[in-house]
Amino acid sequence: MKSQFMFSGIGGQGVISIGELICQAAVRKGYTVTFSPSYGQEKRGGRTMCQMTVAEKMGSPIISEAELLLVMDDRSLKDYEAMVKPGGKLIINSNLVSIKPERIDIDIIRVPVNDLAMELGNAKTANMVALGVAMKYLNFVSLDEVKDELKSVFPGKKEKLIPVNRDALDKGYTF
Repeated sequence: MKSQFMFSGIGGQGVISIGELICQAAVRKGYTVTFSPSYGQEKRGGRTMCQMTVAEKMGSPIISEAELLLVMDDRSLKDYEAMVKPGGKLIINSNLVSIKPERIDIDIIRVPVNDLAMELGNAKTANMVALGVAMKYLNFVSLDEVKDELKSVFPGKKEKLIPVNRDALDKGYTF
C-alpha cells in the first residue's frame, strides 16, 4: 500500500495542520509517513503546501504524481494541477477558487468548504471540512481514526474545540 497526496492553500487556512493530523493518524496505525511541508516567505498570506506519502515501508519524501490534490485557492490550482495523476482526484474549495481546472483526465470535486464551515458556525473549521471530503478518497485510515487524533491536536484548554472539528470532518465527509 502506498498513497501520495497533497494539500495546498494560503497561510492561515490550516492546510499544514490537516496534513499533520492525517499523518499522525497514519503513524498511529503503523504506517511509515513522509510529510514535506512548504511555506511561503510572506509573514501572512503566503503559499503553504504539504506533500505526503503514506506507505508500509519508507520511500521518497517527494512525490511525482498525487493521487489526490486538495486546493484552497486559485494559485494552488494553477501551481499543482499538473501533479495529479491521470484518474486522480482534485478537490477544489469552490468558495475561493474562481478559475476552472484545465485537466479532463482527473475527477474534479468542487466543495463550498467555507460555506459548509459557516453552517457549523465556525469559519475556522473550513480546513477540517476539506479534510472530511478528502477522507472519502484516502483509505489508509478511517474517519474515526482521524477524529480520535484530534485529542493530540487540541490538548488541555483547546479540548473544547474537538466537538466542532469532529462535526466539520463529518460535514465534509457527508458532502
